[in-house]
Amino acid sequence: MKRPDGTWDTFDDYVLDFAIERMRARERVAIVTLVEIEGSSPRPLGAQMAVSETGAWTGYLSGGCIERAVAAEAVDAIASGRCRRVRYGRGSRYIDISLPCGSAIELVFDIDVSLRQLEQIDQRLLNRYEAVLNVPLGGPDMDGGGNEKALFARLYRPRRRLAVFGIGPVPVQLTRIAVAAGFEVVVHTPDELTASGARDAGAVIGSLDGMAGVDDRSAIVFAFHDHDREERLLPAALATDAFYIGAMGSRATQATRLERLEKQGFGRRELERIQGPAGLLPHARSASDLAISIMAEVVEAARSAGEGDHASHRTRMASWPRQPGTDESSAEARL
Repeated sequence: MKRPDGTWDTFDDYVLDFAIERMRARERVAIVTLVEIEGSSPRPLGAQMAVSETGAWTGYLSGGCIERAVAAEAVDAIASGRCRRVRYGRGSRYIDISLPCGSAIELVFDIDVSLRQLEQIDQRLLNRYEAVLNVPLGGPDMDGGGNEKALFARLYRPRRRLAVFGIGPVPVQLTRIAVAAGFEVVVHTPDELTASGARDAGAVIGSLDGMAGVDDRSAIVFAFHDHDREERLLPAALATDAFYIGAMGSRATQATRLERLEKQGFGRRELERIQGPAGLLPHARSASDLAISIMAEVVEAARSAGEGDHASHRTRMASWPRQPGTDESSAEARL
């Protein structure tokens, strides 16, 4: 993400944000996409880097083994004016760059992605829709890609969202950790001191009136010590599609919480959605330990629900250019 001084974290997943900013500054940018893996890889298919013509980059495609070489290759591709496909690891022409366990990966250096394409994708993500960027895998206009006109459909999903309801240090610490993990964070609190700390840590401050903005890419955490404040909020949380609902408190508090909801007519399956005490680490006492414990459970729930930070991709035969889709479930952007 972008630091307060205006620079960008190098090993981060804010690839679109970095690329859009650099393109708006009239810099040429290559989008580098991992399109094939042979053996093992610390990064999934579709992992990306964005590299500016200046050599600056954001993103990572390995455990740190090849990023500098990839950035140099991207700068060379930009200067040449041609896209290229390059293999690293086993069977690569770059014998001085090795990958663990004798594995190999193939990367596409796409210099033809436009600012308009990326802005369209970004807008859909901001509106909580998925989007697709069609990455060319070969063709006469690509060095090293062969003549086959196939596309790799790189799926982008909206950032995971964390809605925190609470007062005190835990919402603030949750914000810090969740933002670092790439979540959008909305903190709902009646306390101005909590709101100020969470805002400084990167959260948007929401009202206590409801669950606006909570979708199936969202987790909800209740971090009140006065658990009576949860009473009207828990039923609203159960009415959402959130992949995780967690609430702080002891086991006795959780039992009381569920008993109240059962009396209101909620069934077993609904009550099982509420994780309490929230968090994977028992007996955590400090706000930072609680936040780490809760976020670990949130990330685990996200992966179990298929809402993790990875995305599914597909390779297909296609001719291009392709026009962006107009349906509300996906957008294909190669104009």
